[in-house]
Amino acid sequence: MKTDKKHLTLLFFSLLLMLGLYALYPIVLTSTAVSANPVTLDELRPDLVLFNGKIVTVDEDFSIAEAVAIKDGKFVAVGTNAEIRALVGQKTEERDLQGRTVLPGFIDPHVHFAHKVGKIDDPIEDMFSRAGSIEEVRRAIQLKVAQTPAGEIIWFSRGVRSASELQENRWPTRYDLDPVSPNHPVILGFAADHVTIVNSKLIEMVGITKDTPQPYERGFAGKIDKDPETGEPTGVLREKGATTLARGPFNLYPTETLEENIKRGSEKVVRYGITSLFDPCTNIGKAMDNQPGLQAYQRLSARGELTVRINAMIRMPIRVQTLEENLAFLDSLLFAPGFRNDRLRIGTLKISVDGSGMRVPEKNVKAIFRAAQKAGWQMYIHLGSGESFDVVTEALEEAYREFPREDARHVITHARWPSQRNIETLKKFDVMVEPQTGSLYRAADDAEDRVPAGRYGPIPTRTYLDNGIRVMTGTDQKPIGPLLTIWSSVTRLRKSGKVLQPEQRMTLEEAIRACTIVPAYSTFEENIKGSIEVGKLADLVVLGRDILTVPKEEIRDIPVLMTMIGGQFVYINPNQDPDQEVEYPFFG
Repeated sequence: MKTDKKHLTLLFFSLLLMLGLYALYPIVLTSTAVSANPVTLDELRPDLVLFNGKIVTVDEDFSIAEAVAIKDGKFVAVGTNAEIRALVGQKTEERDLQGRTVLPGFIDPHVHFAHKVGKIDDPIEDMFSRAGSIEEVRRAIQLKVAQTPAGEIIWFSRGVRSASELQENRWPTRYDLDPVSPNHPVILGFAADHVTIVNSKLIEMVGITKDTPQPYERGFAGKIDKDPETGEPTGVLREKGATTLARGPFNLYPTETLEENIKRGSEKVVRYGITSLFDPCTNIGKAMDNQPGLQAYQRLSARGELTVRINAMIRMPIRVQTLEENLAFLDSLLFAPGFRNDRLRIGTLKISVDGSGMRVPEKNVKAIFRAAQKAGWQMYIHLGSGESFDVVTEALEEAYREFPREDARHVITHARWPSQRNIETLKKFDVMVEPQTGSLYRAADDAEDRVPAGRYGPIPTRTYLDNGIRVMTGTDQKPIGPLLTIWSSVTRLRKSGKVLQPEQRMTLEEAIRACTIVPAYSTFEENIKGSIEVGKLADLVVLGRDILTVPKEEIRDIPVLMTMIGGQFVYINPNQDPDQEVEYPFFG
């Protein structure tokens, strides 16, 4: 830590202690006020002091401290053991960190939280998520059928990401599912829910026939696979414009269920040091209906029951509704951009322009970008291909040309396959990127050979950083755990042990910033969280080993021992062994 900054911080807090009654409570200088409402100097001292640690502040200088003082849920002093312990009063709790390393609380900028992480664990669904063949998929359905009353829906998500991961090298069809589910409607989510497989019972219920128009013919992003000879739907629905036809009639997650999911999910993520997260609020009810998820977050916030700090996004129905309907939806929003309190923020529009090879029409993308830019919303833009990157680049340039904004802080999520022109546009408008480096673990060994001509990729973090583009790293539907994300960012190791494009590695400091202060900046909250500095919310994580000195290949094996949010420890690992085995959900 720089001496001048540290001493200024301590001098400030010491002056508050010495002159606190005068500086903070001028009214107590009158005898009447003093007698009516006496305030002691001890009441101005910290509630909690953590000392004898290696505190990685992630401030501008990435400085290291030994101790911190906390009062009313915020950091009030950062410095040496002697300096901070000198502030202790009779009511101050002291905790010896025993040399452990401390980081700011992790911020995961992409977690499908309310409807996925917090779901009640189901061994049969876990079996489905690991299925490597259509026969194993059928077996999972068969087991679920045996415990589900006839006529009730069977719904699994988290299937494999690609048909190539199944032994048959194809998606299952209704004809594979029908023999084991003749009396139950079935919905299966694959490819991060961009592909949905349904059986004949469900097709009959929702009325999909060979005469049902293709979503892409109506300007939606989606396709119904149909038999080339008979024209009958096969049960394979691609992208939201088609999958919504199957899911739309069912309220798979009512608000009350999501409230319970959020509570359960909070208990899970704090074990990995996550204190804030961004939820893209995947819509799982009627056609892209944001209401259940946002309502669940608002209810919990109003009752003071949100543990983890949430940036809840509003999803634009860009893939499943007409342009006119989207613009009307944007006009109907009741929130002013940037609504927030200490636990809940609603100020970001999630806009998905592609998926599973299906892309939203360019004119729709441009019109919606212009409308969002004009209204003052922050955009969180999903894209997964170079062609979509080009569309987004042109749409951003057009939106800024028509409605200039100085500090919008738009984000490109996934951000794969950029060209140099794409990068120049992001740099020009200070657009951030949020790739999921954790997905590198599953990258194919020939991924380098698939980079399109004239583009960087698949996740070119070094290229982004060297061009002055801010990078933050999230989980998406990969394993939960920022330490795993950091490990992947600095090693780029694949499951095979090979390294994917080592020249694209991030430094350790960059990777730590990418899941602390950078995502805080992305939501205009860099002044209240993301680093351990005076005046910021007291969110931190205590690690079992020193992330700055362990071999980088071992970073993912560092256990989280404690997690603090707002000055309160919300998780204390019952196993304080620094060499304990760390398990990551969905990791394999």
